[in-house]
Amino acid sequence: NGEKRTLRTVGAKWSWLQSHKFGSNTQPFYVAVDNDGNPLTGAYSFKEDVKAYLDFLDKALDNYRK
Repeated sequence: NGEKRTLRTVGAKWSWLQSHKFGSNTQPFYVAVDNDGNPLTGAYSFKEDVKAYLDFLDKALDNYRK
């Protein structure tokens, strides 16, 4: 909408980035990105499932190495 905001804290900066780049402001919210900030996989929100989280990380690493 063209509105300017001053982001005064590190938390506000990351919250703004997450909300505008990935369309979500939930915590925790994981996105693996490459060196240019492009997502390597889909986003991952918190789940109490260690295997699913490890699968998310493995997929991100595989995509990064391509």
